[in-house]
Amino acid sequence: MASRLPFILIGPRALLAKPAAILLVSMTIAIFAATGCIREDDLTLEQRSHQLAGQLMCPVCDAQTIDGSNAQIAQDMRVKVRELLDTGITNAEIKEYFVTRYGQEILAAPGGSGFNLIAWIVPFFITFGGIGIALLTIRNLRRSNARSAELAGGGPGVTTGQNDLAEYLAQVDIDLGISSSSASGVAGPEKPKSNDEAGS
Repeated sequence: MASRLPFILIGPRALLAKPAAILLVSMTIAIFAATGCIREDDLTLEQRSHQLAGQLMCPVCDAQTIDGSNAQIAQDMRVKVRELLDTGITNAEIKEYFVTRYGQEILAAPGGSGFNLIAWIVPFFITFGGIGIALLTIRNLRRSNARSAELAGGGPGVTTGQNDLAEYLAQVDIDLGISSSSASGVAGPEKPKSNDEAGS
């Protein structure tokens, strides 16, 4: 049976023909799987209580949710969350209850509206930008390696490059006074003068 995914052979490895499309589909499935599968009604009161305790910050602790804090106010807030859940109100209403008493800072994650929307969007741009930069870097490295292999194969550019380098190094030697120019234009290093030649 033939494979349904189109492959292209590049060297000894097989790569998908359209990695961007595969990546997009994978990310979409992952997002829907993470956010859309569990409804609030499917959770028990204990699970909802634990979930809410992880979403509310302790007002007196540094960067701790009420779930991870042992402060008295955090314990009182956990009890209040459980009492509010027993009355039958939703998670959003419980969060709103605490926001009216403590302000927006009580929420562990910023809301998805207004200026706070930037906190939700920027990580995606950073992630996809990093992936794009990595793919461009890999493509440029492959092109560079192909050019290097072509030059190493003994093409006409190699001898020209070596001659240019030899001429440049000869000119540097002349400029530094290490050697003088010869008839061919390429000079070697000057021999040191002996004491007899230096005295005359």
